Amino acid sequence: MSESGLAADSERFRNIVSRNSRQFRTVGDMVYETLREGILNGVFQPGERLRQDQLAEAIGVSRIPVRSALLQLESDGLITFNPYRGAVVNKLSSNEMREIYELRAVLEAHALRKAVDAMTPEKLAHLEQLAVELNAIQDGEEFLVRRNEFYRELYDNEHQARTVGLIERLRAEAGRYWLERKVDYVSRPGERDHLHLIEFIKAGDIESAVAWLEDHLQKVCDDLVGLMEKDAKTPA
Repeated sequence: MSESGLAADSERFRNIVSRNSRQFRTVGDMVYETLREGILNGVFQPGERLRQDQLAEAIGVSRIPVRSALLQLESDGLITFNPYRGAVVNKLSSNEMREIYELRAVLEAHALRKAVDAMTPEKLAHLEQLAVELNAIQDGEEFLVRRNEFYRELYDNEHQARTVGLIERLRAEAGRYWLERKVDYVSRPGERDHLHLIEFIKAGDIESAVAWLEDHLQKVCDDLVGLMEKDAKTPA
């Protein structure tokens, strides 16, 4: 288990701190989002120990908001926090990863069915445009941001905020494992072309739309679990 010295990714972490310092009104919100982003972006990797004093110094705050943020991150499922032993970034097993994708399939199918029931021609046209724009993006970080925008719109975040929030937490938990392995799936548009999904919705074929979504999630899950199991068999 590694100690967090903030050395290997210190420049990346400083960039996160600088950006979030300008975006959030309260210190608590800024610290939470900074640490959350550091975990999800791979600055802090699974199994890494997070020391409150080092984090407070790196962010430029006292230990109090850092401790509060760590407790919140534990409730998010990203770390395990013990007041006496410190915090450690959670590391998922391949079985836990499969469970995440099983939950996503259930939640996203439910969200999709409800959203389609309330779909308007204007919203569908907007979603189609977003899907077209996604296929043109080559930058990884931009793609991830715009993909989240697409799904928030698709799943009607305005009326299903709690469901969408759960989906995004599960997506982020899995996504950091892709980032850790530097998998270049962004530059393969054909493997994540959401226009297929839009075409099913336009045709009023909700069952095929749900089937496409479930198949898409299953393929991504199989790829990621395969990588995790390969890593587990590779000598350190």
